[in-house]
Amino acid sequence: MENDDLKKYINKCNHNLEPSLPILYEAGFFLIYVKFEVYLSNVFENYCVGIKSDKGYCPQRKLAFTDKEHLRAVLKGDKQYVEYIKKIESLSKHIFVDNPFNIIFDVADNLTIMNQMMALRNYIAHESGESRLKYIRTCLGNGRFLEPSEYLIKKNKRTSKSNYTIFIEKIIELSDIILDVPLA
Repeated sequence: MENDDLKKYINKCNHNLEPSLPILYEAGFFLIYVKFEVYLSNVFENYCVGIKSDKGYCPQRKLAFTDKEHLRAVLKGDKQYVEYIKKIESLSKHIFVDNPFNIIFDVADNLTIMNQMMALRNYIAHESGESRLKYIRTCLGNGRFLEPSEYLIKKNKRTSKSNYTIFIEKIIELSDIILDVPLA
């Protein structure tokens, strides 16, 4: 369990970006974020069944699932699909003694960026009225509507980095952190 594949994928997507084609930033972000969701799901499942990261870390569990099938049966309940990000956020504190996912959902800056990325991803994927409103509220601060590609290439005044760069750097940072023993 490592994040090398995720980082290679990010590099591949970033290599294909073209400033004259802003829509590529939207597509790149969407693809990378989906890979990140899959990555988090895999790490979560592995930790839930006691599989260590390549760095030798596996959080102590309060609940010991026998295998991934057992875990998935509990997560799914009577539904066909597991929304892993929501399940990780709501259940990980009940599964692990020292929850490795706290860094994502209990640190305000990280949670803010995760919420922005989820809202942006959902708007790109669905373009529904509800997802548009959440995107405007979460990413644009109820301001003037920007297409996702415009929003992603826009520079953040606080950091002087594009929103795309901020999101991708945060994905890499979080993917690294959850593989290692948390600092006390």
